[in-house]
Amino acid sequence: MTDITSSAVSAETNEKQIEPETAARINCPFCDEDISARAKKCRHCGETLDVSMRKAEEAVRSSERAAAYRPQAGSKNKVAAFALAWILGGFGGHKFYLDRIGQGILYLVFCWTFIPAIIAFIEGIIYITMDDERFAEKYG
Repeated sequence: MTDITSSAVSAETNEKQIEPETAARINCPFCDEDISARAKKCRHCGETLDVSMRKAEEAVRSSERAAAYRPQAGSKNKVAAFALAWILGGFGGHKFYLDRIGQGILYLVFCWTFIPAIIAFIEGIIYITMDDERFAEKYG
């Protein structure tokens, strides 16, 4: 008789332990799946539910993005590219500076036509008016 009573008591305590877990369920605000109310991250969509964790993750992401757009040491200078385009542009000086060797050779081959000088003049204006981050991304 004690085995039946003890098994009934243990079954009753197991039900009490399960009830709070099932009662504390919410829907994820991002994917609308059923998750635990104590969850810090949705197991279905992976979104962070905890506000402080979300802010920390966003801060890390924004610092990574900012680091990706910083010009690297030894990057090309757009003022130097502008000056070379205007002074030696007909010979492709700015192209060699920007590591566009093939284009620089083309400028040298056709320098006698003055077409590379005209193009270099326009490219110099483009270089000096270009945003620093974009210049570093393209030529850096």
